Amino acid sequence: MHWEARVGFEHSQAAVEMARRGVQSDPSKPGNWAILSCALRHLGDFEGATDCLREAVITTPKSVDLRLRLVEVLIALDRCEEALPHAEAALELAPGDPTAMTLFLDLLLMSRLNDRLDMKAVAAFAGRNPHLMGVHVRSLEPAAKVQWCEAVLAENPGHAYARYLKAMALVALGHIEEACALISVTRLVETLQLEAPEGYPDDETFRAELAREIRSNPTLRRDPESKTTRGGWQTQVLRQPGAVAIEALVGQIHKAVDAYDARLAAAGDAFARTRPKRARLHTWAIIYDGVGKQMPHMHPAGWITGVYYVSSPRAPGENAYRGPIVLGVDRPINGCSTFPWETREIEPVPGRLVIFPSHVPHATIPPGGADGERICVVFDVVDTAAA
Repeated sequence: MHWEARVGFEHSQAAVEMARRGVQSDPSKPGNWAILSCALRHLGDFEGATDCLREAVITTPKSVDLRLRLVEVLIALDRCEEALPHAEAALELAPGDPTAMTLFLDLLLMSRLNDRLDMKAVAAFAGRNPHLMGVHVRSLEPAAKVQWCEAVLAENPGHAYARYLKAMALVALGHIEEACALISVTRLVETLQLEAPEGYPDDETFRAELAREIRSNPTLRRDPESKTTRGGWQTQVLRQPGAVAIEALVGQIHKAVDAYDARLAAAGDAFARTRPKRARLHTWAIIYDGVGKQMPHMHPAGWITGVYYVSSPRAPGENAYRGPIVLGVDRPINGCSTFPWETREIEPVPGRLVIFPSHVPHATIPPGGADGERICVVFDVVDTAAA
């Protein structure tokens, strides 16, 4: 697996200044606005990117690309009501454009405007978006669901959401053993304890610096609507200028994923053959209070997912840290409230890294009355060829 090179902050800052000069000298060129908005987003300045793109679509109203970029950044900020007219405008400019249609249909779902959905269009674009895929697959009979998911997996064997939906359909068909083989909470799940990287005197010092950098992250948002975090804060862009400990942890995660991948390949495991050829690490951090939790979910964009525990609360007199992750737990789907596979609780020990396939559903249990925050860094290994 080849890791895609990441654009550094210095390059993004230089791109912002260069693009600003380009916009000032010739605001009629959509490319200058696009570079500026992209660089601002990379720096974590979503509000700046939004303001930039609002001005861009006024200045260059016929640019479909800039309209769609504005839609994407508004979705990231949970501003679906503002985004929807821009998606409609993009479709008027370019009827049938795949990206415009996908974003438009996705916005209808996020805005709970299901009565406006064209189910033929949903079926046509289901492979481009997990929300549309879920709606389309739910409209099929169980056998057809399996067939549709297998067609997706034939093109992209590592497609996490297709694997997950296939497991759900297999349960409905009564193919329990096959479903449990897909959703396993033991096979392919690894836990390991990371030691402090070079330059830090001990593990506690390293994790304290990680916690400080996460708390000071300017992109932290409380309970983002489009995420499953409840009772917590989540970053939009984890990696920030000057966040040295975060970069050290990202390096450790890269090494841990490479080792995980190598072990699967050496064992001849079929799941190893689904890994992306080119990948990037999508990272974020979450801070929970006593009632904070993750609702049951899976990660449709990932190949494997992981969580590293920076800090976890532990009540006086207790030996275990509170707020475990529970693998295998899921939401009721189509009247089914229980699933045949086992669930597995993993204690959030500070310094522990947990790695598991992205198609495995999971949730967290609130820490309860224990003092202290539960802070974790989460990641997906994303196939850049499929993204």
